[in-house]
Amino acid sequence: MIRPVGFFSELSPGWRLAETGSIKDAVRPSGEPDENGILEYLRHGTGIWSEMSAGPDVLDPDAPDMTGVGSLYTDGTWLWREDLHYYVTTYHLSLPDDFLRHIRALNYKTPPVPESRLIDIATNDLGISM
Repeated sequence: MIRPVGFFSELSPGWRLAETGSIKDAVRPSGEPDENGILEYLRHGTGIWSEMSAGPDVLDPDAPDMTGVGSLYTDGTWLWREDLHYYVTTYHLSLPDDFLRHIRALNYKTPPVPESRLIDIATNDLGISM
């Protein structure tokens, strides 16, 4: 079973995945000491779903819309939305401790995900018919 991270209620996550609460509760004044490594990890996930959609910054209605907000990335264990990187950069979101331990254990290097695992996530976790 894939582990979702950053599927906050304000982002209308869908995909039959559990929401991870309100994004407002995850905002912090500063990030983790290794936030740059965490951001690199998020940037280099394997794409599993791509959307050309655009959406607002749900915390700042005056910010410009972002593209691809509903696109999904994975490392084979965890699944996150493309805009998670933006929110961590901008608002230093608090992420689950077990996700951070996972990233640090991998030395901030997102592992490649075999096609068979991507198909498993798409069909069994996301409910995509293939």
